[in-house]
Amino acid sequence: MVDGSSALEELARARGVQFEYYDALGQHRRAPTDSLLAVLRALGEPVERPEDAADALKRPVERANVAVLWDGAGEVALPGEGPLRVVGESDLGARWERELVVQGGRAAMADVPMGVHALRRADDGAHLAWLLSAPTRCFEAPGRRWGLFAPLYAIHDAITPDIGDFGTLRRAVRRTRDLGGDVFATLPLLPTFVERGDPSPYAPVSRLFWSELFVDPRPLPELEASPEARRLLEAGPPAQGAFVDYDAVGAHRFAILEALAGAVGGARKEALAAWLRAHPTVEDYVAHRTARGPWAGDAGKQAMLRYAQWVAEAQLEAVDHEGGLYLDLPLGVHCDGFDVARWSDRFVKGCSAGAPPDGLFEGGQDWGFPPMHPERDRATGWAYLRACLEHHVRHASVLRIDHVAWLHRLYWVPQGASATEGAYVHQTQPEELYALLSMLSHRHECSVIGEDLGTVPDAVREAMTKHALQRTWVFYFAVRHRGWDPPTDDATATINTHDLPTFAGWWRGRDIDDWVELGLYEPERAEQEKAGRREVTESIRDALGVPEGGSPRDVLDRVAPAVASGPGSLMLLSLEDLWEEERPQNVPGTFREKPNWKGRASKPLEAMDEPDNRRLLEAIADERR
Repeated sequence: MVDGSSALEELARARGVQFEYYDALGQHRRAPTDSLLAVLRALGEPVERPEDAADALKRPVERANVAVLWDGAGEVALPGEGPLRVVGESDLGARWERELVVQGGRAAMADVPMGVHALRRADDGAHLAWLLSAPTRCFEAPGRRWGLFAPLYAIHDAITPDIGDFGTLRRAVRRTRDLGGDVFATLPLLPTFVERGDPSPYAPVSRLFWSELFVDPRPLPELEASPEARRLLEAGPPAQGAFVDYDAVGAHRFAILEALAGAVGGARKEALAAWLRAHPTVEDYVAHRTARGPWAGDAGKQAMLRYAQWVAEAQLEAVDHEGGLYLDLPLGVHCDGFDVARWSDRFVKGCSAGAPPDGLFEGGQDWGFPPMHPERDRATGWAYLRACLEHHVRHASVLRIDHVAWLHRLYWVPQGASATEGAYVHQTQPEELYALLSMLSHRHECSVIGEDLGTVPDAVREAMTKHALQRTWVFYFAVRHRGWDPPTDDATATINTHDLPTFAGWWRGRDIDDWVELGLYEPERAEQEKAGRREVTESIRDALGVPEGGSPRDVLDRVAPAVASGPGSLMLLSLEDLWEEERPQNVPGTFREKPNWKGRASKPLEAMDEPDNRRLLEAIADERR
């Protein structure tokens, strides 16, 4: 155990490492010395033993000079004293020049245009600071909105009977709007290693590109010029059961796209070449995807990937034109992904992001992807993170930030250590990240939701309120005797999330059965949990006047409008809850044990028009008016 007054602890505090905390169960935890050393090494500190910390403390820490200018005004730290002529260049390319007065190492600034600005000395061009000028509050959409949720891989219709694509997504958005809804929400639409059997949308290859799997070939002009693509499309997709067969779907869809990519000609070929010149990172991405694995060195796959990214961008723009697209930004990227390879200095080595122990995962969680270094991207004016955010908000009406607490701190688990032995690493200045979100949300008129479930410090929710990030309210967690605590006005209200059981599954206790099957619950605890669940469900039934023996759908028909009638700036309902699906999309903490991210909806999109479903959705719409 590290001595409380040691140089190692002092070094940890100086570098933003929190090695003591209370977990969700109220248990005091402290990172072991080996874990603390590993986290500090991941941050770049040369410490192999606790005794090395004293010398490390003597090393100057290089931190970027970043100033947040809320509503265009604030102070920036600058060298010298007296007048200083500076030049600013924004992320949009605009240049400006002005005279500042430095007093006590700081200069006041006002009326700085919204954006990220590189501040330089006018005489020699030396970089002085990054300025983040943003409204204090993120963009706030008016009204009491509501919408529907479903993963794109899960939905299907008469046109895409296997799994959804961007055309299906556009039709889902349009159907939702036609029913009076404002938003259609889905999981991350980023590329995953489907060719390697890893479809998790929360472990993408990159946060800067779209999934090739979801490209819709039907409206593409190249279809007319490619007999092979037409043949494959007319032959139809491989039959799908309750779970997506990614190998079969991917083989079929990628073969079509490869044929289409080979048929690009004329003005379209010139347009593709121009787009690739304007987006040079695409070539790096293609090279990474085809460097190893089943696509290694495959020129056809390389052409397919270039073409698919070009087309995907246009198709997402078309979906955006329908209005109301809700996108999701995952916390990280796959450890073998493009972003980690291309921006290797931005991601740490030797640690994974995770979560400390809680009531379900007493051993904590190790999510397997590398955290971002708190300083490296900051030194570039947050260039990489900005690009990730911009990639999403330019096509979205709503953006969900997964695990929003990372704006303040993230739990790091050293490689080889137990997930109980990690430590929190704090951001240098969380306000900078809120400024980025606010700036980009206003630039693209996109409201922002933070997923603040689980162990979240008060400072996170205080900052969310200050900067108008909507909170996340889940019905299951709000239920009390004969009712539930209503959401706050600034919350997005949902019955559940993709990490929780469906309404029918929760009502029938299927999630408890899962925990028994996984060995997380002993039979005795499972019986206690089921007894508690029965008390809750009976209480809800009584409160809403649902007759004994009513189905989960009968209860949902009362619960959903009741939730919609309450506060909350946005209310979301999962499409799968409409048709009483019991299987969850994801069981957290499992990988091979459960078919996560593979569940196909039991009914097609056309089922939204069934009379019972229309009645429920119209009732929700009435309550939100």
